[in-house]
Amino acid sequence: MKKAISLAFVLCVVVYQLTGCRVLPVGQEELLGLADDLAGRLGTSQITGDGNLIGERLLGEDAYTGRYLAECAGDTGKDVVFGGASLEERKLYVCGCILAESGKAVIRIRMNEEVTELEPDDDGFFETKLSLGNGGNYIMVQYQDFTGTVELTAGYARD
Repeated sequence: MKKAISLAFVLCVVVYQLTGCRVLPVGQEELLGLADDLAGRLGTSQITGDGNLIGERLLGEDAYTGRYLAECAGDTGKDVVFGGASLEERKLYVCGCILAESGKAVIRIRMNEEVTELEPDDDGFFETKLSLGNGGNYIMVQYQDFTGTVELTAGYARD
């Protein structure tokens, strides 16, 4: 993924250089918009498709926000639920609940190279605020022989 973003950046620099020479009539803002759009398209390819999800997802205003619900009976696998790649920074509020009868379900957040796991409290609830930098950022659920329910909501944080 990082190679794809780097390639997109190099492509943008080349186009920018051509623009500076007036070969292409594209401004800097348009060029950044094109680069962000390309990164976004590459980033959303990493998200699990609706037909392959263990649970069900309802997207919000974009691929970074929405609601996810899974009712599992011994499931194993991984759903990449929300996220993508972008040149833009985002602040998200993520909350939900894991109610396990057996097995394990873990909420994992990948922010570029860094991966963290959200620890639910004794009742299964979790919440966090995320400051996502530019690059690839994903919210996923990893299941291991999991029976129970997972609820997850992601939305833009209000400062």
